[in-house]
Amino acid sequence: MIRPFRYEVMRYGEYSKAGEFVYDHPFQWGSKRTGPDLARIGGKYGDSWHINHMLEPSSMVPGTIMPSYPSLFEKSIDKGSTNSKIHAMRKMGVPYPDGYENIANSDLDKQAKQISEKLEKENKIKISSDKEILALVAYLQRLGKDITLQDKK
Repeated sequence: MIRPFRYEVMRYGEYSKAGEFVYDHPFQWGSKRTGPDLARIGGKYGDSWHINHMLEPSSMVPGTIMPSYPSLFEKSIDKGSTNSKIHAMRKMGVPYPDGYENIANSDLDKQAKQISEKLEKENKIKISSDKEILALVAYLQRLGKDITLQDKK
């Protein structure tokens, strides 16, 4: 969460708005500041940067104490519980369109394939499109994208 203080806005960009997190369950705003602020990370770095950062953090940020996450590269995404997760989130107020649970996994597959193909084509990084790391990259690339120039005016 970027707080509405001038030095934070200058460093990270537009301060965080409650509406950006309305569908986060559990709600995670708080005052404890552990780790980097990811509120505006979407689009700041390329997909390959995130891949390398998760595999070997110190290769991207010298001196970091962040651990590596090799299991994200090994584990396949569990798509078996997608339907039940969408139903649960809908009950908590997330406005998924009717029937979205029927196409969610195909959307996931399409997005993962695009990221995987782009990584291989542009960076010679080969990762199977079913790996958890690609879901994390997709998520990170989305953070902070709900604020548009029109919203800032």
